[in-house]
Amino acid sequence: MIESWECLSFMKIAVAYNSPAAQVLQHRGPASQEIYPPENVQRIVDALRQNEHEVAILEADQRLIDRLEAFFGSVDASEWPGLVFNLSFGVQGELRYCHVPGVLEMLGLPYVGSGPMGHALSSDKTAAKAIFRHEGLATPAFVEIHSRSFAEPGLGYPLIVKPVTGASSLGLWYVHDEAELRVAVDENLTRFGEPVLVEQFISGREFAVSIIGNDPPEALPLVETVVDRGGPPVYSLEDKDGTAKRRLDLICPARVSKKLEEHAREIGLRAYSALDCRDWARVEMRLDRNQELQLLELNTIPGLGSRSSFPVAARAAGMGTLAAILQRLVEVAVSRYEAR
Repeated sequence: MIESWECLSFMKIAVAYNSPAAQVLQHRGPASQEIYPPENVQRIVDALRQNEHEVAILEADQRLIDRLEAFFGSVDASEWPGLVFNLSFGVQGELRYCHVPGVLEMLGLPYVGSGPMGHALSSDKTAAKAIFRHEGLATPAFVEIHSRSFAEPGLGYPLIVKPVTGASSLGLWYVHDEAELRVAVDENLTRFGEPVLVEQFISGREFAVSIIGNDPPEALPLVETVVDRGGPPVYSLEDKDGTAKRRLDLICPARVSKKLEEHAREIGLRAYSALDCRDWARVEMRLDRNQELQLLELNTIPGLGSRSSFPVAARAAGMGTLAAILQRLVEVAVSRYEAR
């Protein structure tokens, strides 16, 4: 048991991330194309240092265990070694999100974020949507496609196409007809080497529910995502990295009724619990033509950049700086380990 939070105010924190330069024994299987932007990793490191933690940046490839041992050193089982802030989407292969948490579980090192199970269920969008349905949470109709010789899915158009385990809107297509659908599926299969999720497009307003904490978790103020015309009506990778050349508004608190906001936050919390998430996440949803909320997906490694909804919601909840947000996440993770 950790003796007190005071003794952990200034601790060793390793920020784990992945990069295209990762070293592995062999390059085999689907490679991760999701990368936390280096400038955002550095902003996180700088903000943790503002809180007077001793921080190291560690690339999460085959050398991670040696790097962790060098940074944390050998500690007695009764000592608090420090914390890993996991920003890694993995390097390659299946269930990439789970690789770093799995290593940390094996090593016995505490970390911020979901465990292997939460990452596995959330990163597989088909599995997540099946669980949402089992829990009575509405989600757009969908099919999973494994080959180019697929039958027309019969979901109507327009449709959304994306890789089953992708993130950051990588491989996201908005298609109007079967010809575009087949191009999008072909491109995704070629680029990512994994099944493709095809789902009905929900044309209404888009919202994000950011969640922090564990027992109980807290849903932060609702954020509405509004992208200007001049492209597909989706929150694209180009919108997120600022290359879309169109206006993006992250409106918080969202201009909705109190009843709708409470309902959205409730749905977000239920999705978070259903997918066994820990510490933090972002849940995305849209209003359908009947003004019912439809769950799109849950992200277990939310963005913390200037065009991301999580810090917008956190600021509205009183965490005015990135340093304050990160300190809250550190406290949340430490409290979870204390509770064990």
